[in-house]
Amino acid sequence: MTQTVNDSLTVTARIGRPRDTEMEDHVFDVVLKIYGKTGWSGFHFTKVASLGGIGKSSLYSRWADRETLLRMAFRNKLSFPGPIGNTAREILINEAEFRLRTYLGQYRTAIRRLFVEATQANEPTLKEIFDDVFIIPVNLISARLWDFKDAGELHEFTSVVRLLDAIEGSILMRTFCLPDSFIDCFLGKVPAYVEDLIDDQLGIPHPSYQAECILE
Repeated sequence: MTQTVNDSLTVTARIGRPRDTEMEDHVFDVVLKIYGKTGWSGFHFTKVASLGGIGKSSLYSRWADRETLLRMAFRNKLSFPGPIGNTAREILINEAEFRLRTYLGQYRTAIRRLFVEATQANEPTLKEIFDDVFIIPVNLISARLWDFKDAGELHEFTSVVRLLDAIEGSILMRTFCLPDSFIDCFLGKVPAYVEDLIDDQLGIPHPSYQAECILE
């Protein structure tokens, strides 16, 4: 049976009030903004209640602790799909475009904070979230690429590890180093950038699809 990203997620929420999806969506939005700004040390229910205009009792009736709340916020707002597509090229293009748009999206500060803190803070919750966001989806994509390699659809000398390292590393560098003032311009060029990136790594020659952003 094929494993999916969500199969690998285990999040326990407190059984309490009936679900209010609109309120939960608002809370998750506030949670990721607070975490992105303050990090784990500054993330707590008091701040979520204050900035979200929600009673602490309402939070505790739905989420047992801040660990559960942060995991749920990432799972609901920043869930990465894993391999999507019927060929290696399709899967890699979909992965690259999804991550580029997510890393440059409204929760980009939370993503950047997670990448820094998960590798430095001695906090299991952050490691679990990092695994959900990055390790598990990329491992699932790696497994599919090995299937293509075994079937002869990728060159026998292709290193799946280096291929993914190059693509995921390029995405991180492009998104984490891009000034905010250039994001809108770059987002308009994402499909072309992604095709060039993937085809370069797969050794598919063609003229560049990209039209560069004008940086003023």
